[in-house]
Amino acid sequence: MLTALVAAWLYIPAALAAAVSLGLYGALLATIFSVVSGDATIFASRVDIPLFGDAIASLSAKTSGVGAAVAGAMAGMAIGLILGLLWIFIGPFQDGLIDGLAVILATIAMGIGVGLLYTLYRVLLERRLLQITGARRLSRREAELILPLVEEAAARLKLAGHPPVLIDDTDDPGAFAYTRHIVITRGFLEDFAYDREAIRAVLAHELVHWHNGDPISALFIRGVALPLYLVQAAAGFLLNQTGNSLLRFLVWTVFWPVFVTVRYLVVPAQAVESRQAEYRADQGAVLAGYRSGMRQVLSRFRRSFEGGRNGWAAAICASHPPFELRLERLEEPGGAYPLPEDES
Repeated sequence: MLTALVAAWLYIPAALAAAVSLGLYGALLATIFSVVSGDATIFASRVDIPLFGDAIASLSAKTSGVGAAVAGAMAGMAIGLILGLLWIFIGPFQDGLIDGLAVILATIAMGIGVGLLYTLYRVLLERRLLQITGARRLSRREAELILPLVEEAAARLKLAGHPPVLIDDTDDPGAFAYTRHIVITRGFLEDFAYDREAIRAVLAHELVHWHNGDPISALFIRGVALPLYLVQAAAGFLLNQTGNSLLRFLVWTVFWPVFVTVRYLVVPAQAVESRQAEYRADQGAVLAGYRSGMRQVLSRFRRSFEGGRNGWAAAICASHPPFELRLERLEEPGGAYPLPEDES
């Protein structure tokens, strides 16, 4: 949560953008300067960066104009990163320590408050929001198939009850636990030919997520990181929906600071808990007696069946454990599990 809070509300993407932009600008100026002056080492000799200044000058002398560009890029990148960090962490204190602390605390309180409000909004309106995105109630035939399976899984897990199950008519196979519902796609049912063992296992897996409150935690973190979430989700959707190379390049050019922040800061910070949650849900299916069904599902997908439905979800799901390690934890002691995996 803390990482999401800092990344979203203390302008980490802006610091990255400033660093790279100034780095490119410095490289351009250094290259122009070396061409106009006719001496690529002049600029490099004036670069005073602790520990790296002499190395930059030496590199510039050996590589001519290329060295000047490298020196300019390094100097610009260092200056940009420093300015970005100063803007984030020192800027609020320019009017005094008390005012700076007040700004930081107010920003943190705002981030947490937004996270709580977003979570409350998603929980209270979950059914309606799921309907808007394509989820529907079970048909009579689907209810006759699925309801006994989810009731059996809940009983084996010793749960007092279970949330309603909805169907999403998308062709993409998947299953998702929400705070008050479980959604399974028609693509999943058809991909496994309505096999009861696979359906039982996935329902048990999602019931463990639901019972442990994993969807609530995910909602709160998403709410705390709402500014990043909105941009990442929208930009990721554009990347997933277009095959146009130019458009994809433009999306990356505009939104890369957010992509980098989420991929290399937010996701790694959430990865440990995310992986443990997946392992716990897999083991829940085993405790319910659905070991073979869980292995069947993982062997077929070779990935998370809770795949991302937008850019943010895809990035978070990328932190799920590798399917082979999940399969390893599902092995029965003394059993033989050679490769290739037998899906039957």
